[in-house]
Amino acid sequence: MRFHLDPTRGIERFAALSYRRPGLVLTCVVAVALLAGLLASRLVFHGSFVELLPAHTQEVRELEAVSHKAGGDGYLVLRARGAGQETLRRFAHALAPRLEALEEVRYVEFRYDTRFFEDRALLLLSAQQLRALREDLEATVQKQKLAANPLFVPLDEEPSPPLSLEEIARRHAPRAMVREYLSPEDGSELYLFVKPSGLAGDLVFAQRLLTRVQTTSAEVARDFPGVETDATGAHALRLEEDRRMRADLTRSSVLSCAIAALIVVLSCRRPTALLVVGAPVGVGLLVTFALAQQTIGYLNIITGFLVAILIGLGIEYGLHLVMRYAEERRQLAAGEALREAVLGTWKGALTSACTNAAAFAALMLAEFQAFAQFGWIAAAGVLFTVLATYLIGPALIALTERLRPARAEAPLPARPSRGPRWSLPRGALVGIVVGVGALVAYSATVMNTVGFEPDMRKLRGEFAATRLDDRIISQLGRRHSPTVFLTQDVSQAGQLAATLRELEARHGEDRTFAEVVSLSDFLPRTGADVEAERAALRAFAQRLPESVRSSEKLGPAVRRLEALLDARPHGVEELPPEVRRRFSALDGEGSFVLAFKRESLSDTDALHRFGEQMGELREAAAARGLQFQVLDSNLIAYRIFELVRQDGPWLLLAAGLAVFAMMVASLRSVRRAALVAGPLYIGLACLPAAMHLYGLKLNFINAVVLPNLLAIAVDNAVHLYHRYREEGPGSLPHVVRTTGVAAVVATLSNAAGYGALLTARHPGLRSIGELALLGVACAFLGTTVLFPAVLALLERRDPRASDDGEDLMPLPAEVETDEEPSV
Repeated sequence: MRFHLDPTRGIERFAALSYRRPGLVLTCVVAVALLAGLLASRLVFHGSFVELLPAHTQEVRELEAVSHKAGGDGYLVLRARGAGQETLRRFAHALAPRLEALEEVRYVEFRYDTRFFEDRALLLLSAQQLRALREDLEATVQKQKLAANPLFVPLDEEPSPPLSLEEIARRHAPRAMVREYLSPEDGSELYLFVKPSGLAGDLVFAQRLLTRVQTTSAEVARDFPGVETDATGAHALRLEEDRRMRADLTRSSVLSCAIAALIVVLSCRRPTALLVVGAPVGVGLLVTFALAQQTIGYLNIITGFLVAILIGLGIEYGLHLVMRYAEERRQLAAGEALREAVLGTWKGALTSACTNAAAFAALMLAEFQAFAQFGWIAAAGVLFTVLATYLIGPALIALTERLRPARAEAPLPARPSRGPRWSLPRGALVGIVVGVGALVAYSATVMNTVGFEPDMRKLRGEFAATRLDDRIISQLGRRHSPTVFLTQDVSQAGQLAATLRELEARHGEDRTFAEVVSLSDFLPRTGADVEAERAALRAFAQRLPESVRSSEKLGPAVRRLEALLDARPHGVEELPPEVRRRFSALDGEGSFVLAFKRESLSDTDALHRFGEQMGELREAAAARGLQFQVLDSNLIAYRIFELVRQDGPWLLLAAGLAVFAMMVASLRSVRRAALVAGPLYIGLACLPAAMHLYGLKLNFINAVVLPNLLAIAVDNAVHLYHRYREEGPGSLPHVVRTTGVAAVVATLSNAAGYGALLTARHPGLRSIGELALLGVACAFLGTTVLFPAVLALLERRDPRASDDGEDLMPLPAEVETDEEPSV
């Protein structure tokens, strides 16, 4: 006895059960949904870019390791203004100890003991610098002597004036010298650099830090009338970006639900259709995010907008079921109409869902963790949604019929005929094919203009904290978030700093860093050549005649030089604490090198140079036996960009192959799969042209949409083809009027899911909506315009006429005579 598994028979029986016992079916599904909702409620959102890479990635491991040594990354920067310079300084002196008492704060910088370094300036100069200083002093003294001699006659027509002592001091000031107060030249503002004890990526910590610092600042400011404060820096910027993204995702999800609901009600003309279409989507989302909570535990900035996407995708399964039921209901009683609607749509819906899932699952091959997570959640989401649609959709339809039981046993009145069946002439069909082909050709010519967005600043957007950040950088002339290198000790830190300076010198104008500083730069220079130059400088001072020493102009400078030469060398422990703590690890084990960038790394070209030079530094340091770790979130961004560039083309190809493979498996024919998938690929080939005309570029956030478009686009073609095979040759006008309309409504629901992202204030999220809408439009052109046109042309290529005398000819035999084999 052979056992035959007939899924169609099983579906038919379940449809009958759903009609007879809808309460039983819904009770079981609601129980599952409640459990899934409980799990999904524990899902959290992580807005940190660090979360986009696996924890074992070198950049992530080093960032976490060094941040524990440094106590956090970056600074929270407070700006004080609104009062005079002295008032602002008194305010800072009062505020700093209050802030340092907070457990979230390591220390506060706003003033440096510049007198300490001024009194030891010569100790910080190298032998070459000391020699240059002595030569300038000798030249200046000589010129002053000659100028004071009334018998001296210069031979040059315009002799160069001697350097002033102030010019010599500026020229030979140690590189480690800093401004006393962190403020602009006019003193109208004062900046307090608050060093946090935690990472900016820890949003809970960042919010607690910002709140407590702002509260403390406001309390202290009450004693200083007119003083106002505002904040920027890594923690403030991350919080603001996260707040905007959360608001955007919430708003877009609500808006997409509202738009989709309106589309369903208007297209189905029955308010109850909203329940039938929306409830399965809700159940599918709950189960999907329950699975995400159990397997991943959080959503990130890439997976965070999946709610809007899955709503758009999930609605279309219910739409096809409801609209097919409404069509059958005009001819059959409720129970029989439900049976026909389920049997007529489930194969297309399952094929569509499996194809979508295959396209999304291709993303799981990505090395970029965020893409892999997106693929896993999205693939599970579409499968759960189609399953929910056919589990509870029929039961909900049965319940709506029971609201008016008297009419359930008879067909509904047929709608008035819209006149004779009409079809496009052959010339119009050819025009559609030629027009799409021309658009594809144009797309090929402009493809190179659609590149990767180089300015990451455009993905974050502008807000008050970013503008303040730019202002402080321009006022201080230095970016206040350096790259931090952790080494074993002060000696290795000095060697690494020297190695990095050599590397930067070789790169010239393409160098990444404007300044490299280690604790060694604040310690006295040593070596025989240095001691020789100091001795020469001391001998020079001793040789100066009494007339120079007693000179009103040169005398003070000579005495100052002698005092500097007599300065006692100092060690690390004698350095001012505000300097020493910047370069020392919290546990006392290790020393930091700080490298200040010469340009913003928001430009991806600059980011690429930074990443490559970090690789060169690792090689050069290893050759010298130096080991170090790096704290800089820009390395995370660099790795993400490299992974996106590396994964992107292969993932798109993998998604395309996955879609085609699923089509072949479903249709059991390579030729049929090519017939259905071909228009899809042709439609998406128009996307570069649309992006070029719109002025949109790819970025590492919206790039995830590309494989997703394959999943979205295939649905319309699958449903049209399955309905066409069911109805048979000659039915194309009817198919377009029925299933084609449902495909249009489904496309609008997809557009609603993505279109809601156009309201986002975060440019990166908004670019997802823009790219997706362009892609949906191109996919609609291929699957719902070009595909029916191709089918019509295939029908008409046979010169024989159909039975009713129209010019619609059957497809080739391999399409026409398809029969589903029993399993």
